[in-house]
Amino acid sequence: MIKRSLLKTIKDTEKEGFITVIYGPRRVGKTVLLKQIIEENTGLKSIVFNGDTEEARNLLSSTSEVQLSKAVEGLDIIAVDEAQRIENIGLSLKIIVDKFPKKKIYVTGSSSIDISKGLKETLTGRTIRHKLYPLSTKETSVNLEDYKRSSFLKDQLIYGGYPYLLEVQNHKDKQAYLESVTEDYLFRDILLLKDVAQPDTLRKLAALLAFQIGSEVSLNELANNLGVDVKTVNRYLSLLKQGFIIFELGTYSTNQRKEIAKSKKYYFWDLGIRNAVIKQYFDLDSRKDIGDLWENFLAVERMKKQEYSTSRTNNYFWRTYDKAEIDWVEIDSDQQIKAFEFKYSPKGTRTPKAFMDQYGVKVEEINKENYLDFVT
Repeated sequence: MIKRSLLKTIKDTEKEGFITVIYGPRRVGKTVLLKQIIEENTGLKSIVFNGDTEEARNLLSSTSEVQLSKAVEGLDIIAVDEAQRIENIGLSLKIIVDKFPKKKIYVTGSSSIDISKGLKETLTGRTIRHKLYPLSTKETSVNLEDYKRSSFLKDQLIYGGYPYLLEVQNHKDKQAYLESVTEDYLFRDILLLKDVAQPDTLRKLAALLAFQIGSEVSLNELANNLGVDVKTVNRYLSLLKQGFIIFELGTYSTNQRKEIAKSKKYYFWDLGIRNAVIKQYFDLDSRKDIGDLWENFLAVERMKKQEYSTSRTNNYFWRTYDKAEIDWVEIDSDQQIKAFEFKYSPKGTRTPKAFMDQYGVKVEEINKENYLDFVT
């Protein structure tokens, strides 16, 4: 069992009287993480409520203080898995934490669509939030020397980081699993939680984005290709983001006369899911999209590193109207700027003159020879 990096982050940030909330897509290991949390708290009495079961839903949808108190008295740790399935979960948890502020409470949800709404309404200022993603490079290779870590790279770019895939050797079985996760869990969760009038359009939108990772996206072009209006595209993009399928990267700009200020790029949280959406699992040597895969890989691995280290960093890309561009720009909490260009093979990247003149920061190239420090 791989020890998740988020385990230490949770331990370092939890506070008495606060509920620890863990978001993330299905099948990335939230249930396993709860077990690891409980194992770390040796000697404490615990219970795990599974929101997928009728018993847990009936009990925790109640707002009876007597009933809830009876269910958790004598326990030190209360864990609620898949909490988005439970009605009134925010109010129920508020009753419990108000009455028992010393108890440790952990909640997981496979989608931020409903759980965040339910918890925000009743637990404002009482939650500590974390996101759990598919396995990171650091997690899959924690006990390996650096020169062995890169041996995982091929599978990471083609099949992503879902934990179960570490147990699967056959490529066809890996592909079948990814397509099952995509349809049976990720898309299904979105369709269950929100009324989507055109489910096929949602899937087609995901496919269009899969072919455009690393490129600026035109909402008007997406709308024309899908035969819908821009408002529908915006709503479906929001659902794909809240369902942990994609995330967006905006532009960095302080000099709007020269710099593009409103464009967006979209990346997938897992490359295995991205490849499953368009059913492309070709070997790296025969892929025309290796540059796109590399850019997506570095973006998401960097985001995992930032999340698990509780780094307060804002991420952007940068581009001018005359098409000078930088793939990744970071602004930390001290407003320090770092800039990176992603190249699968070493190229010897130069810093665009406009960027150097404006910000005085050199671009660092991240390639397959030096990427480990950037992502681990």
